[in-house]
Amino acid sequence: MYINHLKSKNHVKSRMEPIKDQQHFETLFRDPKAEGRRISDTLFIIYFTAAWCVPCKKLDRDLISAAAKDKGIPIYICDYVTNEYTPGYCMVRGFPTFVAFNLGKEKNRLQSNQTEAIITWIDYVSEK
Repeated sequence: MYINHLKSKNHVKSRMEPIKDQQHFETLFRDPKAEGRRISDTLFIIYFTAAWCVPCKKLDRDLISAAAKDKGIPIYICDYVTNEYTPGYCMVRGFPTFVAFNLGKEKNRLQSNQTEAIITWIDYVSEK
């Protein structure tokens, strides 16, 4: 199974890059340092969470990060406690929620507290 493959690989702990505010979120869609290429021109995922979210704390973030890294997908984390605006802007209605963006718009989303389901979803959006 793919999850066992991820666990058996000696992945360096992948860190999800935090999205600190709405301005940082918008930078993903217009990065002036990218020489004409925006981050949003390729597939990327944002994990919406909250520091107080108990189901979020039960997720295996290292395994989720490893799955995204294995597929070559950058993954960001947006914590509602430090950035209240962006989850509302993205119409996130509960935590944990994962949203995949590609070509400047939302491609797919998943609200789940099951690590295996999230990894399966990452595999799905990477091939779609």
